[in-house]
Amino acid sequence: MNKKKILLILFALGILGIFQPDVKAASLTLSRSSSTVKVGSTVKVTAKISGALNYTYSNFSFNYDKQRFSFVSSSDYCNALNCLVEGNNSVTLTFKALTEGDAVFKATGSFEDDASGSLSAQTNVKVTNGSTSDSNPSKVLGSNNNLASLSVEGYEINFNKDTLEYSLSLASDVTSLNIKATAEDKNATVGGIGQRAVSEGSNTLEVVVTAENGSKKTYVIKANVEEKQPIVVKVNDDNLNVVKNTDLLTKPLDYEEITINIDGVEVPAFYSDITKFTLVGLKDEDGNISLYIYDESQNTYSLYQELNLNGLKLMPLTEKKTFKNYIKESITINDLKIDAFKFKSKSEFAIIYALNLETNQKDFYVLDLTNSTALRYDDEYVNYLEKKIDNYLLVIYSLGAVVALALIIILTLCIKNSRRKKKIKHILNKISGTTNDEVLDKVALAEEVSTQDEMYNLFEDDK
Repeated sequence: MNKKKILLILFALGILGIFQPDVKAASLTLSRSSSTVKVGSTVKVTAKISGALNYTYSNFSFNYDKQRFSFVSSSDYCNALNCLVEGNNSVTLTFKALTEGDAVFKATGSFEDDASGSLSAQTNVKVTNGSTSDSNPSKVLGSNNNLASLSVEGYEINFNKDTLEYSLSLASDVTSLNIKATAEDKNATVGGIGQRAVSEGSNTLEVVVTAENGSKKTYVIKANVEEKQPIVVKVNDDNLNVVKNTDLLTKPLDYEEITINIDGVEVPAFYSDITKFTLVGLKDEDGNISLYIYDESQNTYSLYQELNLNGLKLMPLTEKKTFKNYIKESITINDLKIDAFKFKSKSEFAIIYALNLETNQKDFYVLDLTNSTALRYDDEYVNYLEKKIDNYLLVIYSLGAVVALALIIILTLCIKNSRRKKKIKHILNKISGTTNDEVLDKVALAEEVSTQDEMYNLFEDDK
């Protein structure tokens, strides 16, 4: 090859290198404000997106050691431990150290419209009890989670720190209560106080006391508001009340607020152009409110459940199909109890049947129960392996049948041969008792017969 050809090839390769697109995978990294913190102190964990396009969204969720830390707060773009970040932005979450030891913080999820696909990152933090050389020496965190006082403005409550449940009867025009409470330990925190909305029917209002060491105690106020024109519906043999106060309902994403008529009464509802679902709020006898899918034509209600897993919004469904070698059982994920298929009870993965609320398509999904992520289930490879196994079994069964048939033939021949040997032995014994002339006559006659059996019978005639 001459020099000109070599130069042309090198020039072509250089051109290809210049115009080859520079593909960079977006990534997620975690950093912490400190690698070591003392019990009672807080640490900030920051998730940073790098290499993503400005219009690309990343969805991820945090997991942490709940024995070592408690969640305190999160910055913008996050709903508690679930974050949705645009472009190359970052988010910061704050955690409080509870007990001494090593802890791991993990974030897992995926990018939208990005070839890099899934993402994950983790960082470690060590929790110590401090030392005498510290300005703040080691101390034991308080465990007192009792209330010192509890009251409802305008109403009388006979408070006792060891009594955890109280009841109130309210007029139909009451829409809120002002709850006041203080903790016995000044280092404990109290949640659930202040103005609390109530609606017609039963309302369960919780006041939670969190001790310095993270232990909690819950006080419950059951407030029953007298109803005007109550709308009672039956769902699975339970009587539920239709919620008529919009403030008590949380609108799901991608739904719009509407008003519908039930039993001649206007009630708030939510509607989706994607799923075509109409959702209404129903309240049980304990005051718990949930959204239900309302079918006006059938006048039926079915529970609406929404799982948000690494960007996938799913509504679990019931499916009669079974998976070979899998067991069906109930699992709890993101505080929702749903039916799933697991290979073993202790398996960290499960298969569920669900409706994708963004595409309105029903399908099976594989759940990672440890990281709270989901991926559409693909049984193509499983079916391929099952087909291969079936083919192998067919070959094995066929070979087994051939071997069994061969054994039967061999056994039959052995039995027949054994019988012939006995006949020959008997003939030889007969011959030994006759003269030579008689034997010669028998042999000559035997040469004229057509079969071996006839020859045997010839000698047997002397019996």
